[in-house]
Amino acid sequence: MFEETKILVEQVAQKEGISLRVYPRPIELPALSSLLFPVKGERVFYLGAWSEKADHFLQHPQFFQFKPDKNKYFSLYPFDFANYQLLSQHLPRLRPAPARVRSSVGSGDRLGLVSATHLEVFRNYPFFPIIAQQSPRELEKTHRTFEEVLLSAAWGVLESGFEGQFGADADHIKDENYLRAGIKSHFTMFTLDGSEVIRPEGFSLTANQLKAEFDRLSPSQKEIFNRYQGKELHLGGGITLNFKPETLLPIVIALFGVIEWVEQMNSILNDELSDFDLEVSLDETEVITSPEAHFLVAEELHRRGIDFQSLAPRFPGKFEKGVDYQGDLSELTQELKAQVAVQQEIEGYRLSLHSGSDKWTVYPLFAELTGGLFHLKTSGTNWLAALSVLAKLSPSLFRRAYQIGMDHLEESLQAYSISFDREELPLDLSSTPDDRLPELMDKRAPRQMLHISYGPILEEMGKELYQFWFEAEKEHYQKVGDNLKRHLELLTQVAP
Repeated sequence: MFEETKILVEQVAQKEGISLRVYPRPIELPALSSLLFPVKGERVFYLGAWSEKADHFLQHPQFFQFKPDKNKYFSLYPFDFANYQLLSQHLPRLRPAPARVRSSVGSGDRLGLVSATHLEVFRNYPFFPIIAQQSPRELEKTHRTFEEVLLSAAWGVLESGFEGQFGADADHIKDENYLRAGIKSHFTMFTLDGSEVIRPEGFSLTANQLKAEFDRLSPSQKEIFNRYQGKELHLGGGITLNFKPETLLPIVIALFGVIEWVEQMNSILNDELSDFDLEVSLDETEVITSPEAHFLVAEELHRRGIDFQSLAPRFPGKFEKGVDYQGDLSELTQELKAQVAVQQEIEGYRLSLHSGSDKWTVYPLFAELTGGLFHLKTSGTNWLAALSVLAKLSPSLFRRAYQIGMDHLEESLQAYSISFDREELPLDLSSTPDDRLPELMDKRAPRQMLHISYGPILEEMGKELYQFWFEAEKEHYQKVGDNLKRHLELLTQVAP
C-alpha cells in the first residue's frame, strides 16, 4: 500500500501546490481495520489512512477518495493535537513516559524536525530519551507551544518506527502558567527553575548583615537553621559536610525560597498528575552550589514529602552554549565528587547537567563519577547542526541568517550569558568564499553568536529555512544524528 499511498499523496501535493513526503513506516490498527502512513510537509504532519469504512476514528480529513480496486477508502488527516490524542489511545507508545531514576538524555529539538533521527540514534544507547524538551524562553523565541513540541516528538516516533518509551520535559519552568501548560500538554517531566526565588546575595553578606538577617528569619527558616547548625556529616569518598553557622546561614537565606516554591509547584503537579518526573534546578545562578547547600535542599524537600528524580547544581567553571567546558577540570572533578557523595548519601534521584551540549571534555568525567546515573540536557547543538548543513548547501541563505544574527546580537545577549570576543565576529560574510562558510561553525565567536540567535533568524527566515531543511532532510538528519552520537559515545564510556 506504500506505493499507492505515494501516488495519492503526490496528487494532493500537486493540487495544493505544496511539498509532501510519505514515509515507509506503516502503522497497522487491525481492530479498526485501518492502515496509516506518516506524511510530512515542510512544517506540517499528516496521516495517510486506509480504511474499509468511510467513517474513520480520526477527524477533519483534508482529502478523501474511494478506491474500488482496493475496496478501501483513503483519507489524509492532519496530525494535530486532537488526532494525536485519538491515535495515542490505540498506540500507547506515542504517549511520553516518566524516566524515573535512570540515566537519561534530553535532546531538545527547537525546530521540531529531527526527533525521528534522535530516536534512531537512541536505539543503540542505554539512555532514556527525552526528545520533547523545551523551555518557555525557547517557546517564545520560536513561537511554538508545548503541544507543538509534543506533537513533533510523537511524530518522530511514527516516522522512525520507534517502539520504546520517550519522555517530555517542560524545561526551566519559572511560573505556574507554564507549569499548567506543560501539564495540559501531557508532559511527563517538569524542571523547576528556582533562579527567580534564589537570593544569591545571601552568600556575600558581611558578618553584621548576616546577624541582621538572622534576626529577621521566619520561624520556618529558624527551624531549618537549628536542625543543621553545628552538624558535621561524613559521607562516602572522604567527603565531609560542615554546617558551621557562617556556612549554614547564607544557605538558609539564599535557598529557603526555592524550597518553599518547589513545594508549591509540586503541590499543583500532584493535584493534576499521578505520575511524573520532577527536576530541581539550582544552576541558573552565578553562585556555585556547595555540597552543604545541595544536601540541605534535597533533605528539606524530602522532609516535605517531595519526591524529585533529579537535581541540577551549579558547578564551577563556565557551561556556555555551543562550546566545550571552560574552567579547571581538576576543580570540577573535586566538586563533582562531593556532589555525587551527597546524591549517593540521600539517594532516590540523579544529578543533572544543564547546558550540556558540546561539553566534550566533561562527559567521560561526569559519566564515570556519577556511576553512569545522570541526566544530561542538550538542545541548541541541534540548531547548530542545522545551520552547518545550511552553510554547506545554501551559502546565500546562511549569509542572510548570519547577518540577521549580527543585527539582533544585543537583543539575543539579553537572554543568554555568553562571553565570546566580539572582535572575532566577521562583520559580514560577503567576501568569505562559499567553501569556507562551514568553517565558521567550528569557530567559537560565530558559533555562539548563531547559537543564541535562533529567535530572530527563524522570525525573519522561518519559511525559507523550513523549506530548505525539508529538501535537505537526508543531509540534515545525518548531521544531527552524527552530532548526537558523538555526545552519547562519550557518555557510554562507563555508563551501564
